[in-house]
Amino acid sequence: MSEEQIIACTLGGDEQADRTEQWRRLLTTAVRSEPVRDGIRFVLPVEMSGQIATLAVAEQRCCPFFDFTLRLADGRLTFDVRAPAQAASLVADLFGT
Repeated sequence: MSEEQIIACTLGGDEQADRTEQWRRLLTTAVRSEPVRDGIRFVLPVEMSGQIATLAVAEQRCCPFFDFTLRLADGRLTFDVRAPAQAASLVADLFGT
Protein backbone atom coordinates (compact mmCIF):
# COMPACT_ATOMS: atom_id res chain seq x y z
CA MET A 1 0.00 0.00 0.00
CA SER A 2 1.17 3.47 -0.78
CA GLU A 3 2.37 5.35 2.27
CA GLU A 4 1.34 8.67 0.69
CA GLN A 5 -2.34 7.77 0.28
CA ILE A 6 -4.91 10.28 1.42
CA ILE A 7 -7.22 8.84 4.06
CA ALA A 8 -10.59 10.40 3.33
CA CYS A 9 -14.09 9.29 2.39
CA THR A 10 -16.13 11.19 -0.18
CA LEU A 11 -19.51 10.16 1.28
CA GLY A 12 -21.57 12.59 3.35
CA GLY A 13 -22.89 11.86 6.86
CA ASP A 14 -26.15 10.07 5.96
CA GLU A 15 -24.46 8.20 3.10
CA GLN A 16 -21.70 7.05 5.44
CA ALA A 17 -24.26 5.82 7.97
CA ASP A 18 -26.14 3.93 5.25
CA ARG A 19 -22.92 2.34 3.96
CA THR A 20 -21.88 1.29 7.45
CA GLU A 21 -25.27 -0.37 7.92
CA GLN A 22 -24.92 -2.18 4.59
CA TRP A 23 -21.56 -3.62 5.66
CA ARG A 24 -22.85 -4.62 9.08
CA ARG A 25 -25.84 -6.45 7.56
CA LEU A 26 -23.69 -8.37 5.08
CA LEU A 27 -20.94 -9.21 7.54
CA THR A 28 -23.36 -10.69 10.08
CA THR A 29 -23.29 -13.75 7.79
CA ALA A 30 -19.57 -14.21 8.47
CA VAL A 31 -18.65 -17.62 9.79
CA ARG A 32 -15.68 -16.01 11.52
CA SER A 33 -13.32 -13.09 11.35
CA GLU A 34 -9.67 -12.81 12.26
CA PRO A 35 -7.03 -10.11 12.17
CA VAL A 36 -4.57 -10.02 9.27
CA ARG A 37 -1.69 -7.66 8.64
CA ASP A 38 -3.14 -4.16 8.20
CA GLY A 39 -6.75 -5.33 8.51
CA ILE A 40 -9.20 -8.14 9.00
CA ARG A 41 -10.30 -11.32 7.21
CA PHE A 42 -13.87 -12.53 7.08
CA VAL A 43 -14.91 -16.04 6.12
CA LEU A 44 -18.35 -16.02 4.56
CA PRO A 45 -20.73 -18.36 2.76
CA VAL A 46 -19.73 -18.54 -0.91
CA GLU A 47 -23.25 -17.42 -1.85
CA MET A 48 -22.39 -13.96 -0.50
CA SER A 49 -19.67 -13.40 -3.14
CA GLY A 50 -21.74 -11.20 -5.44
CA GLN A 51 -23.09 -8.97 -2.69
CA ILE A 52 -19.68 -8.56 -1.06
CA ALA A 53 -18.03 -7.77 -4.41
CA THR A 54 -20.70 -5.20 -5.31
CA LEU A 55 -20.38 -3.40 -1.99
CA ALA A 56 -16.57 -3.53 -2.11
CA VAL A 57 -16.63 -1.83 -5.55
CA ALA A 58 -18.90 0.91 -4.19
CA GLU A 59 -16.64 1.34 -1.16
CA GLN A 60 -13.53 1.56 -3.32
CA ARG A 61 -15.08 4.50 -5.18
CA CYS A 62 -15.46 6.65 -2.07
CA CYS A 63 -12.55 5.28 -0.02
CA PRO A 64 -9.78 4.29 -2.46
CA PHE A 65 -7.32 3.70 0.39
CA PHE A 66 -9.05 0.41 1.26
CA ASP A 67 -7.60 -2.76 -0.25
CA PHE A 68 -10.13 -5.57 -0.71
CA THR A 69 -9.30 -9.16 -1.61
CA LEU A 70 -11.96 -11.78 -2.30
CA ARG A 71 -10.92 -15.41 -2.66
CA LEU A 72 -13.16 -18.31 -3.56
CA ALA A 73 -11.65 -21.68 -2.65
CA ASP A 74 -12.76 -24.92 -1.05
CA GLY A 75 -16.41 -23.86 -1.09
CA ARG A 76 -15.91 -20.72 0.96
CA LEU A 77 -15.30 -17.03 0.46
CA THR A 78 -12.54 -15.21 2.28
CA PHE A 79 -12.79 -11.44 2.23
CA ASP A 80 -9.80 -9.42 3.37
CA VAL A 81 -10.03 -5.73 4.18
CA ARG A 82 -6.76 -3.84 4.51
CA ALA A 83 -5.89 -0.18 4.91
CA PRO A 84 -2.86 1.93 5.81
CA ALA A 85 -2.07 2.11 9.52
CA GLN A 86 -3.46 5.63 9.80
CA ALA A 87 -6.87 4.27 8.72
CA ALA A 88 -7.05 1.52 11.38
CA SER A 89 -9.84 3.30 13.24
CA LEU A 90 -11.88 3.53 10.02
CA VAL A 91 -11.49 -0.21 9.47
CA ALA A 92 -12.73 -0.78 13.01
CA ASP A 93 -15.65 1.63 12.63
CA LEU A 94 -16.81 0.43 9.23
CA PHE A 95 -16.20 -3.30 9.56
CA GLY A 96 -16.95 -3.68 13.25
CA THR A 97 -13.55 -4.94 14.35
